[in-house]
Amino acid sequence: MVSPEETDILALARRILERHPVCNRCLGRQFAWLSTDTSNEDRGLSLKLTLSMIADNDIRAGRRDSGLKLVTLLADNGMFGPARALAERDSIELPPEKTCTLCSSDNQSLFDRLPELAKKAKATTDGIEFSTFLVGSVPSPILLEREDELRSDLKIMHGETLKADLNRELGKHLQQIIDKPVEFYHPDIVIVHDMVGDRVEVRINPIFIAGRYRKLARGIPQSRWDCKLCRGKGCDECGGTGRKYPDSISEYIGIPAQDLAKGTKFKFHAAGREDIDVRMLGSGRPFVIEVSEPRIRTPDLKKLEKRIKKESSKKLEVLDLEMSTRKRAQALKDEASENVKDYEGTIRTEQDVSQDILTEASDGFRDLDVTQRTPTRVAHRRSDLIRTKRIFEMKLRKIGSHTVKGFFRVQGGTYVKELVSGDNGRTTPSLSERIDTVCECVELDVLEIHE
Repeated sequence: MVSPEETDILALARRILERHPVCNRCLGRQFAWLSTDTSNEDRGLSLKLTLSMIADNDIRAGRRDSGLKLVTLLADNGMFGPARALAERDSIELPPEKTCTLCSSDNQSLFDRLPELAKKAKATTDGIEFSTFLVGSVPSPILLEREDELRSDLKIMHGETLKADLNRELGKHLQQIIDKPVEFYHPDIVIVHDMVGDRVEVRINPIFIAGRYRKLARGIPQSRWDCKLCRGKGCDECGGTGRKYPDSISEYIGIPAQDLAKGTKFKFHAAGREDIDVRMLGSGRPFVIEVSEPRIRTPDLKKLEKRIKKESSKKLEVLDLEMSTRKRAQALKDEASENVKDYEGTIRTEQDVSQDILTEASDGFRDLDVTQRTPTRVAHRRSDLIRTKRIFEMKLRKIGSHTVKGFFRVQGGTYVKELVSGDNGRTTPSLSERIDTVCECVELDVLEIHE
């Protein structure tokens, strides 16, 4: 236990030295949050110098035993040059100089290796485009446990971890070599020193490209759709492709984006999704493509736009491409249910319906809330929930016998096909219910998404 009279800073510093051989930096690090406008090296040096002065004063004042004991401690476990000089003056025999047990590996301080580690770190960034970086580390369990035990036993309250100290100092060395700023919150790359394996590696943070896509052909899913029978492995049912559909929006955008950024994989984020048989027209659907481990952070977006159009055989085009952020990607899903969306559809009715009945029915849907239970057609892959959605506007125009053209302005997430059909009562009210005949939406387009 630490007694009250031993809790002052100098007494604590002495007790640390009695436990372990400790260098100036690691001693100062145990008091890092005191008098912060200085370095750990200077803090530790000041403590050892003060203790050395106290020891010399004790010797000169006749308290030789206590003075020599402190000198020996500082010269041995403190590895303090002035104390070793005092020991030689007073003919004290000392063992060979030790290494710090709080920061040394293979008898060498990690801080003495900073120039070497910085060169290794720089080499890992060759061929990688980046503007900012951050340094991280995987600490040695032995050093970590040793320091934790010391702090617990001596109740050290103001210390900084070896990891934080080493990261900061390596970052300073590296910043001088690569001439790029450190960024703590959103760095382009993180350079990691593994103290255990003595390795330095680079972790490249993803890039995000935002835009809007227009899907000009039907029959394309938003994401890759594997064959249900073989789950992507390939079988007779899918002709060995492993797929139910040969292409997808995410791949038309993601593959060329990954290629131009020299990344390793991609992830597609979008503000909702249209059905496979529905076109996405107007100004397009907002999306963000996330490319992992890109070696190029500023790909040519005009070139990307042209490649997407070409490789999709003009079935897809993208607009307003720009570099974006993770925050934008995360916001897309939330926005999808809040956006207002315009649809146009062709509706087939079982009975022929007059324009007057259609007009009366559509007027009744203005600013109306409908309840929708998860549609039968997607119930196998989505939670069985009941949702309330707002219908802002509906316009119906008879274009032929048993055929109606419909315009719908609805809250994001509304199942428009079920708004028309009623889905056997799972959506209410529905157009089928209001005009008292079976209705089916045989063709549907998204005209606009209002953010």
